[in-house]
Amino acid sequence: MLPLPFIQTLSNGLPIVYQSEFRAIYYGTIAYVWMLFAIYLSTKPKWLDRLIGLPEMYMVHGMLSIAAIVLAYLHKEGTASTGWIKTTGDWSFDLFLGLMIYSLIFMAGWLTNRVPVLKKLKQLLEKIFKHELSIWIHRLNILAVILVFIHVQLISYIVAIKPFIYLFDVASAFVLGCYLFSKFVQPLTYEQGYLLANRTIAQNVQELKIKMPRSSHLDLLAGDYIFLSFPDYPGLREMHPFSIANAPDKTREITLAIRGDGDFTRQLTEVKPESMVKIDGGYGRYQEFLNDQPKSANIVILAGGIGVTPLLSTIDANLNRNLQIFYTAHKQADLLYLERFDQWQKYSNIGCHLQVGRFKDVQVLEQLPNDWQHNTIFLIGGPSSMMHHWVRFLKQHGAGNGQIYFEEFSW
Repeated sequence: MLPLPFIQTLSNGLPIVYQSEFRAIYYGTIAYVWMLFAIYLSTKPKWLDRLIGLPEMYMVHGMLSIAAIVLAYLHKEGTASTGWIKTTGDWSFDLFLGLMIYSLIFMAGWLTNRVPVLKKLKQLLEKIFKHELSIWIHRLNILAVILVFIHVQLISYIVAIKPFIYLFDVASAFVLGCYLFSKFVQPLTYEQGYLLANRTIAQNVQELKIKMPRSSHLDLLAGDYIFLSFPDYPGLREMHPFSIANAPDKTREITLAIRGDGDFTRQLTEVKPESMVKIDGGYGRYQEFLNDQPKSANIVILAGGIGVTPLLSTIDANLNRNLQIFYTAHKQADLLYLERFDQWQKYSNIGCHLQVGRFKDVQVLEQLPNDWQHNTIFLIGGPSSMMHHWVRFLKQHGAGNGQIYFEEFSW
């Protein structure tokens, strides 16, 4: 829908002499609008996060960017230009294409998790292209957009279409303003706390406890995740998302359980207590999803490995609800916070089922409440393959989309 006003104002003013290029020009216009929207989504607007969730926003961001590059290619092949018009257009397309390939390898887990060769290549190159460098390389998309903006401003017959060019300039200025605000102004509002403790709780898993000041105004809900950085540690200065493992309370303490999967997370073992930490949050929809459901609804938790982290805080915040918890890991040592499950098991309204290795479908099905298709909601956290398996299984047995929620960070 977003490109329609641009296409309408453009079509009303395009000279007939360029009729053979109309379709390609429209392709280029749609590509630019989609790329602007993708950049706006990269600013993590909180109003949209609480509405649809940041993982969905990232997915739209990634898919729109890829679709925009495809349309940009069709635009490039279907139009003729010379001089700086051609040069700026070619430069922007080449830059977008290169950044897309780089992002698919280093910043799109859905692809590398499915292609073993790419996963090995990523692990090899991560020694050079670390998290902070990848973030800065990704920001070159702004340069590519600026090149497109210049490209359009150089085309005299396009600039002559005043309604279109006004709309084009306003949209460009708005997105650029939002982006600059998110990078230079919003960081000034990040909350500042300090690290209380940093300990290893399982192989390759660190627990960080963070203390926030009395003046903190973090808007945290159970199941949320935060973006954090450690300004005093090179390599940890760019924001990175992590789920909270404890329900927010008056102690103003935040507990994180983090697996060392990348250079940023592996380096967390070096952070000393009392270190300053900057936090932006909260983000997420687990508790928002629960709040939208009837209070009488049963809750079933399906968790695997480190994916249990946001669900731990969700359980803590909903101990008065009827809960069935299924938690699995590859090894006994990978089952986290067993003492919390022991405590929850004492509640008459909570059932805990823990095991090494994935649950068989029938194991879960036998433990579900009667008439669960109409009175039960499901929260899922874990590896992508596990989450998608349970979503398919539940839907095959009668669950509706509105009964299931999970957050998948594949982009």
